[in-house]
Amino acid sequence: MAEFDGVDVERGRPKVFISYASGDREAARLLRDALPAYGLEVWFDESDLAGGEAWDQKIRRQIRDCDYFMPMVSAQTEARREGYFRREWRLAVERTLDMADDHLFLLPVVIDDTPQATARVPEKFLTVQWLKVPAGRPTPALEAMCRRLAAGDNAALQPASKPRRAERPFETARAPTLRPVFPVQEKDQKVRFWVEVAGWGTRSLWFQFKRLPRWIRWVAYVWGVTAMISHCHSSKHDDTTEDAPPIARPRSTSPQTSPSPDTPSLDTPPTVTSAEVEKLKSVSQQYQGTHDKNDLAKLIAAVAKQINADEDDPSTAANKLLALPFTAPPGDAPAAKLADASFAMSYGMIEMKHHGQVGLAKEPSSSPDLGTAVELGKALNSTYVLFGAADKQDGALKLRVKIVKVADGSVFWSRSYAGAGADTAKIAADINANLPQLTE
Repeated sequence: MAEFDGVDVERGRPKVFISYASGDREAARLLRDALPAYGLEVWFDESDLAGGEAWDQKIRRQIRDCDYFMPMVSAQTEARREGYFRREWRLAVERTLDMADDHLFLLPVVIDDTPQATARVPEKFLTVQWLKVPAGRPTPALEAMCRRLAAGDNAALQPASKPRRAERPFETARAPTLRPVFPVQEKDQKVRFWVEVAGWGTRSLWFQFKRLPRWIRWVAYVWGVTAMISHCHSSKHDDTTEDAPPIARPRSTSPQTSPSPDTPSLDTPPTVTSAEVEKLKSVSQQYQGTHDKNDLAKLIAAVAKQINADEDDPSTAANKLLALPFTAPPGDAPAAKLADASFAMSYGMIEMKHHGQVGLAKEPSSSPDLGTAVELGKALNSTYVLFGAADKQDGALKLRVKIVKVADGSVFWSRSYAGAGADTAKIAADINANLPQLTE
């Protein structure tokens, strides 16, 4: 028999470490006295769980070097939520991680009527056959097992089928078989200790997550993927670029709240009905392609009449949005038609939804560049300026529309629309949907 006092022992005999709760010391002593007669060497602690760091290191070394680990399970271990014996159990289980699955190392014994299926033991203990040793008194089965181990027959105990624990309500998935073992700080290993603590925390969270019912975990997976896709989608639309294809958004007549600043709406303004859109189309078709100042004034008056405005000449003073008539190259009738029709539809829709917040330039700008738009916006105390131009790019007619911030001259939004077969109502709806917030 060998104990922790360092007495020299007979070489070649398998070493068994007996782990027990302090309340089971007498039963552990009976096993300690019996096993050497069966050809096994016993490592057994009688230090009454005291001794400091040196004692702790010796325990760890004995568990690391023993041939077999014999945990004693009893009502005492069931009743105690904490105890050094539980640390010994975890160290033994941790050692099995480096062993083959068919290698026999754990020899659990139960010394009373504690049921194996519900015992508070590591899951790994349930993968081998337990022996009943009442009160620690040797039994023929214990003697037979020990003699076969001493003879080198590691098949003395075959792995047992894992007893099924009582399922909890709604439990549909089993947890991992091993719980994460909390790291213990060694001397001069502070950095390694904290790295192991971080890893332990991650493994513990994953362990708890895997214990959740399967349907909850699938909901979490779907939510995570959806959040990632949504984040990527919003990032791509934070910075809109020119030459994007036209977007035809569905028109809606149901009430909606105003969009937040710098956030486009997804639908046509709710106050614009299909009948009103048709009226605006009819008005715009009467004044297309001339860019004459008088025709523009008549167009403005006709649009104002359709939206029931009190005045035929909207004010341009202190409005949130200044609308500049879209321009086209001189003599290019198709471009002028596209510019006039798109502007008439866009301005009409905007004014219907934001009456009193939209100013209108009295005549087209000959140079619809960003700098000119910003200067006009500053002169008329506007916050944003809407302007556009229709011309040919690479041989194809296109309409380019921009909204700029007057304060810093930055482009709030821009888009390029194909002119061939263009639907001016859809273009106007898209422009309207991407307006900044114009009301307080």
